[in-house]
Amino acid sequence: MSMPNIPDITPDIILDREDVVHLLLTSIAMEEISFSHILNAEAEKIQHFLKDEHLSLCDALTINNSVEQMMRGVMTNQILLLHKLGDVMKLANNVDPRNSMANCCDDPACQGRSNKKCTNRPCSCNEHYEEGE
Repeated sequence: MSMPNIPDITPDIILDREDVVHLLLTSIAMEEISFSHILNAEAEKIQHFLKDEHLSLCDALTINNSVEQMMRGVMTNQILLLHKLGDVMKLANNVDPRNSMANCCDDPACQGRSNKKCTNRPCSCNEHYEEGE
């Protein structure tokens, strides 16, 4: 098994936004590689037991349950990685992933219309409005 190389980081950690995004993407890639190794090991486990001519139904069901539990764990982690990737993409696009409402009202045309419904969702400042309301 080969592992990806992470760039050397000196004790004086000075990272700009681009470096952080690259390191986060590398961490996602490394997790994906680890999941591929897990899936490969599960496939080899199934192949090993299928070669056994004396495999009982009970043994086959036990193996199936074991593989199913592992697959559920991998799928759960895949969902978490998808969210992590979304946050990294927001970070790469200069949007704070903890507050997607940041800088939502740069339009000077929105000033002074606080009684209308905001169309720029999500928006915490309530200054983007639909016309005609």
